[in-house]
Amino acid sequence: MGGGEGSSKSKPSESSESSEVRCQMCDRVGHTGIVCPWVYSRCRRPFCNGIRKLLISTQPNSIGTRFITCERIGCDYFQWFDDALKSIRSWTHRSGCFGCGGADHWIDACPWNNTPCNSKSCDGKRKLSMSTTEHNYRIPYLKCLECNNFEWMSDVLVVSKDKELEASLDELCKAVKTKVNL
Repeated sequence: MGGGEGSSKSKPSESSESSEVRCQMCDRVGHTGIVCPWVYSRCRRPFCNGIRKLLISTQPNSIGTRFITCERIGCDYFQWFDDALKSIRSWTHRSGCFGCGGADHWIDACPWNNTPCNSKSCDGKRKLSMSTTEHNYRIPYLKCLECNNFEWMSDVLVVSKDKELEASLDELCKAVKTKVNL
């Protein structure tokens, strides 16, 4: 009658917990499987452009364990879902730029910030930002402030490195030609 111990009335915390929605796919509270951000997300391998899928293992040694894998043939991306969640929670500070990984500057002075948009029909500038979505948490990207053109920083850095190597090779060829002509 007084609602004390042994009372048939449920406690407020129990009733609020049971009314929370739990996702059938990722088993997290706050959304359902149809809108789960983990079910389909972009692969993190540079230039893959495949889709990561959240799946549940049926293998005898890991039955019922959730994992993320890329659907694209030839991509070997794989991550246990628990590890993906831990990597979000255990993100730690490293020295240098969070955006491009350079050790000689911070993100606010990153040379990639305010670079020209690479879309041919746009004269806008790109802003370097960090993703805040749970499934891509703290992954850096560039986005044009005018046309909304979007690129993951990992893809931009791979292209940049390839261009650097091309330029170095051209310089080497010119130097060899100069030496040979002497």
